[in-house]
Amino acid sequence: MSHYSKENMSIETATVGEVIREESRLIVKTHDANHSTEDFLRGFVREITEQFHRSDLAPVLEIILKELTMNAAKANFKKIFFAENGLLLEDPAQYEQGILRFRQIFSEDMFAQYGRKAREARLDVTTIFDFNVDRFVIEIRNNVPMSSTEERRVRDKLRSAMSCTHAGEFIMDNIDETEGAGLGLMLCIAALRSVSVNSRYLTIATDLSSHTVARLEIPLHSNYAPERTRWQAEQVN
Repeated sequence: MSHYSKENMSIETATVGEVIREESRLIVKTHDANHSTEDFLRGFVREITEQFHRSDLAPVLEIILKELTMNAAKANFKKIFFAENGLLLEDPAQYEQGILRFRQIFSEDMFAQYGRKAREARLDVTTIFDFNVDRFVIEIRNNVPMSSTEERRVRDKLRSAMSCTHAGEFIMDNIDETEGAGLGLMLCIAALRSVSVNSRYLTIATDLSSHTVARLEIPLHSNYAPERTRWQAEQVN
């Protein structure tokens, strides 16, 4: 695995993917969410949180990066799987049928297989970590849009996870969900709460045509107002 340095650079590795390191930003582009990429991002997070004297945030960021990159890769794989099986994401009946079949085949072997297919289809997952003395911003982008059905499900799950205080409550409220209980989102929100970060700083959005973005902004001190807070203040005024 290649090591990163503090100098601007762009490298390509067989296991991690394309890595661009700038003075205040790291960009990692891959086609899956393999263990090498996970290890690389974990090492970077530990380095950068120590640099800004916020090592307490490292476990939280590691959890969230793992969950969000996994979700983005699975979204790309799902698009390929549906196309291979002649299923339409926008058709509710076909969606439920397809997602159940997709979950049944999901495994580590499947991840490697569909990672290769995603590369061939030019479907990628881009992780952007932007940082300065005021905040950390993480964006996980994949060039597959959510369907309107998927967007509604994700918004409902995120809203439900934010309103629940215990995982058990969340599971019971979402027990009939086709795609499962969405415990990954609940885990992300619980992790943010454990370090007193507002869970509403985590957002997931799509343009319904070309891409989906999961974004998290974590303020590093109380004098900094995150973008979402500034936007909400502007709406009031």
